[in-house]
Amino acid sequence: MSSQQKIDVEYQRRVDTMPIIGSVALITGAARGLGRSFAQALLARGAKVCVTDINEEQGKVAETELQAEHGANNVMFVKCDVTKDEDFRNAWSKATDTLGTVGLLINNAGIGNEKNWQLTVDVNLGGCMRGTLLALEKMGADKGGAGGTVVNVSSIAGLKVVPFGPTYATTKHAIVGLSRSLGHDFHYAYTKVKVQCLCPSFVQTDLIVDSKKTAFSPQCAAVLEKIGGTLKYMTAETVANGLVQLIEESRNGGCMVVEADKDPYYVDPPVQS
Repeated sequence: MSSQQKIDVEYQRRVDTMPIIGSVALITGAARGLGRSFAQALLARGAKVCVTDINEEQGKVAETELQAEHGANNVMFVKCDVTKDEDFRNAWSKATDTLGTVGLLINNAGIGNEKNWQLTVDVNLGGCMRGTLLALEKMGADKGGAGGTVVNVSSIAGLKVVPFGPTYATTKHAIVGLSRSLGHDFHYAYTKVKVQCLCPSFVQTDLIVDSKKTAFSPQCAAVLEKIGGTLKYMTAETVANGLVQLIEESRNGGCMVVEADKDPYYVDPPVQS
């Protein structure tokens, strides 16, 4: 490889790497659980973060605690119901006005209510759709933006058969498809917005507990109760470290799995286009 080729490769590597320090991130469902850990990890690496959540009380607690640790000018909370377009737009606008131009969106909000499949679809898939499309509108180079990155939080349930949570698994499969499709270089060529997907395995959060209460059937509830104690759970911090790696490696359309006792790894589509 010639000296010029080495320079070109290094330049391309810098262009393709997403720096977290100095960026402004908006995270949905971030008052607690995974979203709160995501906010903590990004703040620790020099980002400014807009925490959003439907739970205003917990959101304000998260804002106060994160500001105390990372500075009042680096964190803010905005109430946001991801099933409502106007809430998403309001959160984006307030984040921009207070923290600066948003260049990183983490679509994390999610539920596992099998008894109310419409709500689960609207929160999980609808929230990612609304957020991603808004990000393309606000960050897209073809719309006058500076580009950016979207990370849609799916699940390992989006990559395998999950008979005990069919609605949840359906939404998570769809999020993988959305991220891979809009994360194709065809779209990046004109938007300069990268779309990625994070697929964590089991984490001990309220979502796991709540899912048992709203199971698909009594039979599913019984199985979930039985296997709950046998699962190998990860900490939210482990998943947050995976998120950081995914963002920094900046692989457009990348689908990263984070499992207990394994290094994070990418999964390619089963059928190549």
